[in-house]
Amino acid sequence: KMDAFAAEALEAVKSGEVDFFPPHFINMYENWLKEENVRDWCISRQLWWGQRIPAWYHGEEVFVAATEEEALAQAREKLGADIRLEDLKQDEDVLDTWFSSWLWPISVFHGFQGQEELRYYYPTQVLVTAWDIIYLWVARMIMAGYTWSEDLLGTEHMEKTGKQPFNHVYFTGMVRDNKRRKMSKSLGNSPDALVLLDKYGADGVRFGMLSSASAGNDIIFDAPIDPKTGQVLNESKLCDQGLNFSNKMWNALRLIEGWEQLPADDPQPAADQLAIDWMHHAFYALLEQLDKSYNNYRLSEVVMDLYNFIWNNFCSWFLEMIKPAYGEAIHPATKQAAIELFEKQMIVLHPVMPFVTEEIWHALKERSTGEDIIVAEWPEKGKVQDKVLKQIESLKELVSKVRDIRQQFGLKKSEALELYAEEGNFYSQLTNDQALMDLLKKMAVLGSVDTKSDTDKNLIDFISGVDKFYVAVEQEVDWAEELAKIEKDIEYYQGFLKSVEKKLSNERFVNNAPEAVVEKERQKKADGETKLANLLQAKKDVEGKVE
Repeated sequence: KMDAFAAEALEAVKSGEVDFFPPHFINMYENWLKEENVRDWCISRQLWWGQRIPAWYHGEEVFVAATEEEALAQAREKLGADIRLEDLKQDEDVLDTWFSSWLWPISVFHGFQGQEELRYYYPTQVLVTAWDIIYLWVARMIMAGYTWSEDLLGTEHMEKTGKQPFNHVYFTGMVRDNKRRKMSKSLGNSPDALVLLDKYGADGVRFGMLSSASAGNDIIFDAPIDPKTGQVLNESKLCDQGLNFSNKMWNALRLIEGWEQLPADDPQPAADQLAIDWMHHAFYALLEQLDKSYNNYRLSEVVMDLYNFIWNNFCSWFLEMIKPAYGEAIHPATKQAAIELFEKQMIVLHPVMPFVTEEIWHALKERSTGEDIIVAEWPEKGKVQDKVLKQIESLKELVSKVRDIRQQFGLKKSEALELYAEEGNFYSQLTNDQALMDLLKKMAVLGSVDTKSDTDKNLIDFISGVDKFYVAVEQEVDWAEELAKIEKDIEYYQGFLKSVEKKLSNERFVNNAPEAVVEKERQKKADGETKLANLLQAKKDVEGKVE
């Protein structure tokens, strides 16, 4: 009879003693357990296989015991010593398949005999399951957790727990095909896992699934399957991204391994140290974000944050920042820092992609027996220096803008360009920080960086951050086309400022939103006004050159 059990289990979730992630599944749970929907549970099934119900009958008497010998002993004690085993008949039914959810705590803790283990592990932290068994599995486990007691178990070793079996329940989504049907053998729409592993690798498949597995939301697996062979007919974009990610990390390893080293007593370039400082602080910021995502069970965000950090920050930017020129060597301290940063990233990626990370971990340097990534300590967080992060973000934006101009005008990547700037915040940082200037010249391939001066060369102006810059080009410039681009940017920032000003003019927003949020909007307004002013000035400059 489930009424009392259900009421207690329902209150556990509604009170927050057991938290659901995502929380909207509480509605489904409540619908199952509210008073008018609760049904008594027949725990037996008429099947020829399964765990046979441990009840023996003699007429109207019933004896429940772990073994038939114990049942016989109970019968003889009550009915007389002449009772034989043949006189008892065991129940022919087996326990309902889902009764395993009720028995879970007893199965794990050997009938709650080991109190030391019970106190340490029970309640456990989190149950991970699909939402379709929220009643059959989750609800019954919670019910059992609150109701196991000495009387129920009939053992002197048991003390009443009265506890929830776990603190959190994380619900995964269902994996479905591109027609949104649940994958099943009967439909023949499920891929052969071994075929996927051969094609994309175990880590590629794991990445593909986890990157799209936001809490509670179904996963649409996009690889059509041949129902007869289980073969993947087309590429799976999800898994292919994971395979490419693995290849990216292997290529990064080969790049680092291939660098020759300078003598140890050579001075380390200041630009290298700046790049290393940036990566450390960016990694600390990543660790903070990972903690937040893990605490809220946002696993797909964990995966994509790791992907973007390793692919973009480490492989695409950092390694290029420290990469020595062709035929030259790298400073040993710089190479060692790159290896250590790579190691830390492999540790935090390991729960998502365990195989490639373990392989790279051992390839980075010699390890002693048992020194494996699976038992490595999680990296420690440090204090994030926002100044360094903002500097490098400004540098990356400026480098990207210069590269765009190279591509637009067909300039060679190796051609050293002249960069000019209006006096501004980031230009001041460049002139006061030689390491930052050296890094900019290296990354953007610049011959000189100076303030704007009179020159006969064609100057292509652009906005980076809130500052205005110019690149000198030898080619003839279509100034009408440049003017059209500037006017399009002006239109964008005018609309942007209107939306920000509308928000700041809303008294409810200004009075009720956190001060940090309001201040961020004010900073957006100030930056937008500066960019718009620079663009309006650029428009005037270009208009004078349009024929």
